[in-house]
Amino acid sequence: MKKADSTKRVQEKRKGFTKKIGSTTYDVSFHYSRQSRESMNDKIIRLIENDMQGRKNR
Repeated sequence: MKKADSTKRVQEKRKGFTKKIGSTTYDVSFHYSRQSRESMNDKIIRLIENDMQGRKNR
């Protein structure tokens, strides 16, 4: 299988959404391991909190 075909197949399986908070728009797409111990909700909250923390340190 060609790399482009593989990439297209992965993109088709990914789910996602866009969320605007204030003046920031978050474009979220995801895939995850079935063995993960962290829920998708917990993961998204952690990512947003880390992003906001990074903005405070600028």
